[in-house]
Amino acid sequence: MREIKNVFANALFWAGLAVLTAAFYLSGREYMAQLTALFDGQEAEGSAVWIEVFQYCITARNGMMFVPICAPLAAGACVETELRSRYALFFCSRIGKKEYYRKKIIECVLPGGLMVCCSEILVLLLAFAGFYRLSPPAGAAAGGLFGVILPSLGEGFLNGVFWAGVGGAAAVLARNPYIAYAVPFVLFYVLTVFQERYYRRLFFLSPKCWADPVYYGNGFCIGVLFGMCVVCFGCFLAGVKRRLDEM
Repeated sequence: MREIKNVFANALFWAGLAVLTAAFYLSGREYMAQLTALFDGQEAEGSAVWIEVFQYCITARNGMMFVPICAPLAAGACVETELRSRYALFFCSRIGKKEYYRKKIIECVLPGGLMVCCSEILVLLLAFAGFYRLSPPAGAAAGGLFGVILPSLGEGFLNGVFWAGVGGAAAVLARNPYIAYAVPFVLFYVLTVFQERYYRRLFFLSPKCWADPVYYGNGFCIGVLFGMCVVCFGCFLAGVKRRLDEM
């Protein structure tokens, strides 16, 4: 798929991937230090420690705050840049408007999803390398693969897709490419603070909990993120259509 090849050829994708991986992993350094001191090289009983470290790192608030910053970095402003340069008109004449909408939205949001998913895989490998010496039971590790790892990667992908889409849609609606990098983080921060200050028991109002199954489970997180992506894509599509009609 050409879109995926273009993602991995983008230097900004790799820069965002490096920053996000470091943010995820470093957000769990205190927890990892506590586990190291607790087990002191002894085998863990009943749980795969490296899977617990992985889950803690990717759901810690300090790390998750970097998702809306990094996800739009690779291609969040590409659609608005094309619309401003009027290159979109020539592109539409070649492939048609419908194909242009589909192609451009995928090119905008796919790097965000892959960035978050790949960063979580790297964190998983680092957690495995650092804590597999505790020799977790094979059954616990197998259960963690389907109960924690795969759902977390799916949630991470949807989370990255959503925030990249928010950035792209905001840039098109505001007609400013720089908005793509600011709006996702501001929205994440405002919604998180608003929930923590005024509705402390309504965790589903916090965007942090959309990718953290600790309160409602993986099914809720995947469902909410998928629904938010659909809404975001609808706004994105409407904004691009309006801009093209005005040209």
